[in-house]
Amino acid sequence: MTEHIVAVFETESAADAAVTELTSAGVPQSAIRRYTPETTSSTSSSPAPGGFWAWLLGEEDGIEAQRARYPQDHDIYDRRARSGNAVVSVTLLDDAMAERAAEILEHNHPLHFEEDIKGGSQSASATQQVSPATSDKEQVIPLKEEELRVGKRRVDQGVTRLRRYVVESPVEKEVTLRGERVTIERRRPVNGAAGGSFEERTVEVRETEEVPVVEKTARVVEEVLIRKEATQRTETVRDTVRREQVEVTEGKPKAPVNR
Repeated sequence: MTEHIVAVFETESAADAAVTELTSAGVPQSAIRRYTPETTSSTSSSPAPGGFWAWLLGEEDGIEAQRARYPQDHDIYDRRARSGNAVVSVTLLDDAMAERAAEILEHNHPLHFEEDIKGGSQSASATQQVSPATSDKEQVIPLKEEELRVGKRRVDQGVTRLRRYVVESPVEKEVTLRGERVTIERRRPVNGAAGGSFEERTVEVRETEEVPVVEKTARVVEEVLIRKEATQRTETVRDTVRREQVEVTEGKPKAPVNR
C-alpha cells in the first residue's frame, strides 16, 4: 500500500522545519519532495515530465492524466505554490512510518494537508484545513476562549519595629542613720581626792556619723519575644473571561409582491 502525504506551508522556513523533523524521525530523504514556483527539489530525482502533480506524487503518466485524476487538487497546490507557499510531499510504503510522517506535518501547522492512500482497487483521501485559510470548498473560522489562571506574588505589608530605650523615674527609700557626738560636762569631784602636780594634757575624742550610700543593680524583670507566625486565608478572585461565538444568519429570498 502506497501512501502520499502532501502539505502546503506558508513560508519556506516552515517547510524546512517540517522536512528537518521528518528526516530526524527516520523518514528517508528519497521519500521527501519539495516544490516552490522558482525551484523544485528532491533528493532522488528532478521533476517528472508530466508536470507538477505528476512530479509531486512520483507518477509518470502525464499532466493531463493527473488533471483528470485530481481535477481540483492540481490547481489548488499549484496556485498556492505560485502565491509564495511551499509544498512538501512524502511518499511511503510503510503504514507506521506514513502515520508518523502525517503527524509531523500536521504538527508543523500547514495551510493545507492531504493524505492519499492507494492499495489494490481501493483508495481513500482525506483533506484537512488546519488554519483559517480559504479553499475552494471550505473555510474554517477558529473560535477562541480565554482561561483564567490565578497566581500569587509576595508583597510588603509594612514593618513591625521594636525600640528599647531608657527612662528615669524618681524613687524614695527611708534609711536609719546612727552617729556619735561629744558632749562636755563639768562637775565636782566625787571622792574629793587631792590633785597631783600641774601638767598640760590634750584629749581627743573622735565623732562618727552614718551617711547614706547609694548602690544600683540591674536585674531582668520582663522579656519581650519577637517571632513570626504563618497565616493562611482563602480569597475568591473574581474577573471576566472572553470567548468568541458565531452567529449564523441565513439569507432567504424575499417572496415576490403581486401588484
